[in-house]
Amino acid sequence: MAFSYPQDKARGYEKNLTLRTLFGMFDDQQNFPIYLRDPEGNILDGDVTACETELSLSHGKYYLKICFQNADTIIFRANTQVVITKRRLSGSERVMVHDYGMCEIAGDEESLALEISKGSFTDHSVLNEKENPILKVLLKPAGDRLEGQLTLTGLNYKRPPQCSYEEALCETVKSYKAATETISTTCKKYQEAMAEAAYINWHAIVNPNGYIKYPVMLMTKNVMNQVWSWDYAINALAMADKNPELAYQQFLAMIECQDPHGTYPDCFQARTMIRSYVKPPIQGFILQKMFEIKMPGNDILKRLYQSVTQLTNWWIDFRGRKDGIPEYNHGNDSGWDNSTVFRCGYPVKSPDLCAWLVEQMYFLSRTARLLGLIEESEDWAKRGEALLAKMLEYFVVDHTFAAYKEPEHKVVENNSLLLYIPLILGERLPEDLRKNMLDKLLTSGKFITDYGIASEPVDSEYFIEDGYWRGAIWPPTAFIMTELLMKNGKTEEALKNAESFCDLCAERGFYENYSAIDGRGLRDSGFTWTASVFMILLRDYLEK
Repeated sequence: MAFSYPQDKARGYEKNLTLRTLFGMFDDQQNFPIYLRDPEGNILDGDVTACETELSLSHGKYYLKICFQNADTIIFRANTQVVITKRRLSGSERVMVHDYGMCEIAGDEESLALEISKGSFTDHSVLNEKENPILKVLLKPAGDRLEGQLTLTGLNYKRPPQCSYEEALCETVKSYKAATETISTTCKKYQEAMAEAAYINWHAIVNPNGYIKYPVMLMTKNVMNQVWSWDYAINALAMADKNPELAYQQFLAMIECQDPHGTYPDCFQARTMIRSYVKPPIQGFILQKMFEIKMPGNDILKRLYQSVTQLTNWWIDFRGRKDGIPEYNHGNDSGWDNSTVFRCGYPVKSPDLCAWLVEQMYFLSRTARLLGLIEESEDWAKRGEALLAKMLEYFVVDHTFAAYKEPEHKVVENNSLLLYIPLILGERLPEDLRKNMLDKLLTSGKFITDYGIASEPVDSEYFIEDGYWRGAIWPPTAFIMTELLMKNGKTEEALKNAESFCDLCAERGFYENYSAIDGRGLRDSGFTWTASVFMILLRDYLEK
């Protein structure tokens, strides 16, 4: 569950608090607007205030206070009437009063179980009419006190332990402090932003349910309320020193979704899994950095090795069948959905994919040796060397990397930052190739802006300020560009890029991406991989 203003642009509810259940994808979530009424029944526009552990809706002397008792139950207190309604009715909604005093607001996928400890409720819903159905439950205080709880449930409702509002709030404060006490920074100018980043990542953790088998961080509890199969790895890296168990659980949760052929889904959440796309194989790159911070236990190490082995083989076996050079069947597969690398259609062979797989093969070689699998270790090293040789022969044109539209094997004319990702291989690449690409990357007026490195050159004919991967500054590229600049000896430029991104987060908040023109936040907000990149850049670069 999460609270926000309505996300479905419901007219008449724009200024009201909304309880959302996160089982729906993107903007197809269940929205339950909640508003105040005075004793005479007049609707009151409420002002919303909140801290990390408590939320308030108020109008003058009237108020509603809310805190979580646990992940599925909220406790509330009010001194006036409160109305719970629902937007976008599907036709299957019911409001049922059970003989043990619980009011069940039921729908297609879940129910809200309402229990009142002080005050009363009445059902004012009209749900059996074809025109203008309404779901409306009115809560009234006893005198000036209304108290109760709402629990997200399904067919098997179990009454949560009863506690007072103060007890629930106290436990939530303790939980928050315990989860975030290891998250801090020595950089004074970023301490306030670090506290916000810690809250975002803590707030986004959801417990096992449906497809989710381990606690995971959603990308956000706003629109992008899922776990994508490269975002999760960045979140894991951020938590490796702060909560290693949670960090490796991000990988274990994804492993549980791996199909028999070896690929991960594009994304998943409790009720939904998308398998029509994949994401780039950055697992080896990320896990190697995590191992340097905190090694997992041997059982988890074996699971990680086996899973990444299967994933790597899938890319070669199913996407590189003809010549061993794997391809993307959609921009989504690369993580750079609408990059200009894909402007001529699909499939596309892009050098970044080979670079990630080369990194992954060397990671598997090192991990196999840790597990005592010497022959497998040597085999992975040979496979990495062979793929690197193929990559250089296939993609290098005039001392730079190119992408190809297949099956025509036609160069895609573009200037996307995606073509610079292979620099992550550092000294494994020829010196003249590295120098030429670094010179192009760092040329003034192209990718480099006052706010970071743009995903498309700002002077490109395809540049769009809010064009997603055709111009915006992105958290993962802020991290990857910092790392590859460091690997290629550009320490000053790397640290400047890291600082620029951390400044963006501190000044603008934690958005899905940012404008390369003025630095403002774009698209979704409260994004975990943004908070995680902020943490990584501080820990691994700026604080050193």
